[in-house]
Amino acid sequence: MWQLILFRGMQGLGGGAIFPIALAVVADLYTPAERGKYLGLFGAVFGVSSLVGPAIGGIITDQISWHWIFFVNVPIGLVSLVILWRLLPAIKRPEAARHIDYLGAALFTLAIAPFLVGLTNKQTGEWSDPAVGGLIIVGLLFGAAFVWVESRVPEPIVPLSLFRIRTFTVSVAAVFLAGVGFFTAVIFLPRWFQTVAGASATESGYNILPLLFGLIFSAIASGQIVARVGRYKALMFGSLLLLALGLFLFTNLHADTDRPVLWLWMLIAGLGIGPSFAVFTLIVQNAVAPDRIGVATSSLTFFQQIGGTIGLTVAGTIFASRLADEVPIQLVKAGVPQEFVDQFSAGRGALDLTGTGDLGQRILAAVPAPFRATVEPLIPNIVGGIHEAFSIALASAFWVGIVGALVAALLVLFLH
Repeated sequence: MWQLILFRGMQGLGGGAIFPIALAVVADLYTPAERGKYLGLFGAVFGVSSLVGPAIGGIITDQISWHWIFFVNVPIGLVSLVILWRLLPAIKRPEAARHIDYLGAALFTLAIAPFLVGLTNKQTGEWSDPAVGGLIIVGLLFGAAFVWVESRVPEPIVPLSLFRIRTFTVSVAAVFLAGVGFFTAVIFLPRWFQTVAGASATESGYNILPLLFGLIFSAIASGQIVARVGRYKALMFGSLLLLALGLFLFTNLHADTDRPVLWLWMLIAGLGIGPSFAVFTLIVQNAVAPDRIGVATSSLTFFQQIGGTIGLTVAGTIFASRLADEVPIQLVKAGVPQEFVDQFSAGRGALDLTGTGDLGQRILAAVPAPFRATVEPLIPNIVGGIHEAFSIALASAFWVGIVGALVAALLVLFLH
């Protein structure tokens, strides 16, 4: 496991740089009037990769081996490298030597890691626990140190001077909050298809395609609209409200929700999130000086990813807490005798609800052999109750994204 964590961290060092650099290259190659069209395509590509990647990963895991979700990146990376080497024009500027803010990067890592771990531990602990509140406080202290260092180093990774530009500050805050809603949907919806609908990892990827279609269409269309009209405030306000609507519809999720209905909800959410991947980048690039486009773009991408990470952690905590409360309630409603409900609730931590396959068989396998004959007739009721509890808990997690989308929509009104 430590090898996996270490090498994924190394992979992230390269992967984290690719997206903001690619967006900055668009600003170098095209005029402000032309950028909207191409940034719309970039937004669509980012959304596609975020959704198709897990789907392809599911296919590879189901059909070949999970090891190949890493191996497959090697030939793709080599082909991309050759294309960039041969076709990307060289852009050179007479600039002074640059210095990397290693201290700032280290402090931010030391701030975000314990903060997120503390929030995650809240699923099983209390705020007063050192592993919860203690880690969160440690993260906040390192965060304060990070801000102090960034205000003093000559070339910070997040220049605080950019936050004096209202357009940049509003865009960063809005994309941070919009990322919460997007990543919550992308991560949690496949879990519902696998756990409740009984879909394989591959099938769950297919089932979120409506979200993908909506995202692609709206990302490309928004870039074209802004490039032609030159206005974006009404577009972004409307799209974020649409995202909030789509996420609100997810709060009506139940075990018996029809898939076509859920697909429609996903399409609405996808239409709402697409413009955020294209237009905010355009807004920021046009608001800063040409020599700050690279760092401004990377900061925007940085906060979008952090927003998604923090949002997922908070949503996961809400989900786990609500699931613990709902399981006994829904088991009773499903007709499971109270004595079985009490026993099941006491041992629910041993039940894995993250995998695929027959949940009833997994539950029965965990029951001691002498009691299986007694429990077996209740398995359909138990499974039905767990599925409903899982759906309700999952639905409650989407409120994090709803609040984020609504606040982001209000922030957009302060754009110039």
